[in-house]
Amino acid sequence: MRIATSSTSVETGTVISAARTRALDVPAHRASPVAIWAALGGLIFCFQAYVLLKWMTGPYFVPTPTGPDKLSQAQSVYFLFLQIAVPLGALYCLMKWVALPRIRLGHLTADGRLFLAGTLIFFWDMSMNYSSTSLLYNSHMLNFGAWTLGSWPMWFSPAANLLPEPVLVTIPGYTALVTTQALFVCWLLRKAKVRWPRLGILASVALIIVGCTVVDSTIELLLIRTGVYAYPGAIRSFAIFPGQTYQFPLNEGILFGGLGVGSMTALLFFRDDKGQTFVERGIESLKYGPVAKGWLRGFAVFGYCHLMFIILYAIPMQFFSLHAGAFPEGYPSYMLNGMCVYGVTGDQCPGPGVMIPRIDTPQ
Repeated sequence: MRIATSSTSVETGTVISAARTRALDVPAHRASPVAIWAALGGLIFCFQAYVLLKWMTGPYFVPTPTGPDKLSQAQSVYFLFLQIAVPLGALYCLMKWVALPRIRLGHLTADGRLFLAGTLIFFWDMSMNYSSTSLLYNSHMLNFGAWTLGSWPMWFSPAANLLPEPVLVTIPGYTALVTTQALFVCWLLRKAKVRWPRLGILASVALIIVGCTVVDSTIELLLIRTGVYAYPGAIRSFAIFPGQTYQFPLNEGILFGGLGVGSMTALLFFRDDKGQTFVERGIESLKYGPVAKGWLRGFAVFGYCHLMFIILYAIPMQFFSLHAGAFPEGYPSYMLNGMCVYGVTGDQCPGPGVMIPRIDTPQ
């Protein structure tokens, strides 16, 4: 009896030992980078959907009044042209870089994923106004206010819902003009690599930042000079045309163009030999079908692009908004749009020494 028991114990111990050895041979489970980036993208997308849906279904989804000042006939024609041309441009871009390659290849390309991620970058457009009003839009274009007070949780600055975001310019404009900037700078950089084959990573990143800053600043200066929008809240010592109604803060070109769009450009440019971006790493190890993998890769790119705009643009812009100089004189009613409700009396534009009131509900 003792011998049989001993034998059984030995055999059982051997089995347990072998099982432990096999368990140690199995690597610990790790979430792949693409899954982490995709989860982040999903969370950001859900937040954006919540804010936009609450805005569109809420009581403040109404056009901002233009006020008593009149718009010139020439500018009216120009705005009509913009509100037709920009959506058509966005549609062309989506067909060229998203729809047609998807039909031809059966899957989205890296360019296509970047374009789809870029279509919602417009969400952060007025984020610089979170702390204090620094951005104005012309309310003579089709608008329904902005997705700020009443929809964005814990929004801080007063009367921000009156910012007339032009839905036929801002929303398609980010598709037609922002992602194409990244593609254009990528094309320039490839040309530079042909000319200078030994161009390193740091030099390439520097060229991306400079290139995107210059391209974005050029586009924005044109739009500002033609009265589409304005940056009244600027640090004048760090601005082009300081003190004018068409002043352009250099921090906008650097943070939005150089770093925000630049981060999208870098993602697209620095790909591995499989054509994958670094946020798509580990996709092959996941046991999902091609459709599920496509969604994961798309949300991974989305998460990266939007996180970069939050960190590199939306957050640092609060410093510049809170340290901006006084508004330049001369803005018409259709630019101010009743947003100057600062100060003790609630009728001042923001600036040095002007109190920022606590606002719990839209005015």
